[in-house]
Amino acid sequence: MIGPADDLMIHQTHEPVRYASTSDRRFYDRHFLTGHSQDGDVFFLLGMGVYPNLGVIDAFASVAVGDTQTTTRASRELGVDRLDSTGVGPVDLQVLEGLRRLRFFVAPGDHAVSLDLLWEGSVPAFEEPPLHSRVAGRLIEQGTRLIQTGRWSGHVTVAGRRFEVGPDTWWGARDRSWGVRSIGLEREPKGIAQAHGLGKKRPPLWIWSPMQFEKRTVHLVISEHASGEREIETVRHVPVLPAGGEFRELSEPAHELKFDSDRELLEGSSVSFRDIDGSRRTVTLEPLRRAYLRAGTGYGGPDPWRHGAYMGESWVDSVSFDLSDEALTKRIGPTHVLCRMTTDTGEVGYGTFETQVFGAFPPYGFDS
Repeated sequence: MIGPADDLMIHQTHEPVRYASTSDRRFYDRHFLTGHSQDGDVFFLLGMGVYPNLGVIDAFASVAVGDTQTTTRASRELGVDRLDSTGVGPVDLQVLEGLRRLRFFVAPGDHAVSLDLLWEGSVPAFEEPPLHSRVAGRLIEQGTRLIQTGRWSGHVTVAGRRFEVGPDTWWGARDRSWGVRSIGLEREPKGIAQAHGLGKKRPPLWIWSPMQFEKRTVHLVISEHASGEREIETVRHVPVLPAGGEFRELSEPAHELKFDSDRELLEGSSVSFRDIDGSRRTVTLEPLRRAYLRAGTGYGGPDPWRHGAYMGESWVDSVSFDLSDEALTKRIGPTHVLCRMTTDTGEVGYGTFETQVFGAFPPYGFDS
């Protein structure tokens, strides 16, 4: 089935652009972006995803202010034209300059969140190691993910409150990924992996953090078993644009984290790594605000909507969550923790520190 995108020289297979290279219904193509004021008053999560094998495109804008996180989300049918990847109800994402400038827009209307934001990358976009995993021989995850930190300008309105956004004090990060992934979509019938509890063997500690400083970004990713064995261990130094300098792989990432009984990150936590000059660098984390990944954004939790779910020809909805309700926040994690990040040399930065502890992890006092 050919479409307008087929006139562009972007083919990756012998088939029309409309067809994904796999028939796996979990195939997706998604933008995920975060943003925040440095004073911690506002923290937002934005996303848009395409699911060609489900015939769906959907998007969300979720804003945490005070004790409330409010999300507006939308979905519509995806037709033949893969270039028609904007205008999901009131939500739009426009690529103004590839890997440098984006615009995310939610038009005002009868919904809780509206915004008009310009994203400008502060560092070159860079790839994480390729996503690839199998369970019982079956492909579970395969794809590409790029990361970039940047700055925001524009405005955000949530529940009648308007916030002016400027690049000096509104920073953020983006996660751009595509491939096959078991997140969001309606679950398949249980099979051998569930019958034998193979998913329980995943590492219980997860850390993902793009730490944004004035002159560089340090991106840290760790997936660790209670024994200390790691499935993922990545730390990278990426200099800001246009200053230049080298992208560098760093080494020896470590963590000294503190959690409360609900496994929420506490002040006094730190991470460390071997820096470009060979010295041991420690970054102290000061939590400023939390935003919850499953607060109506399609990633699961108590809200029934999931990414890729067919919601009809066109659908728009808004939901709000009381972040002072501890019973509720336990159900809408994992938590993106906005932190002020200070190195032992005095660099001060900001960024998301996403961490999860699943089940038993005795090193931090969790026995089950």
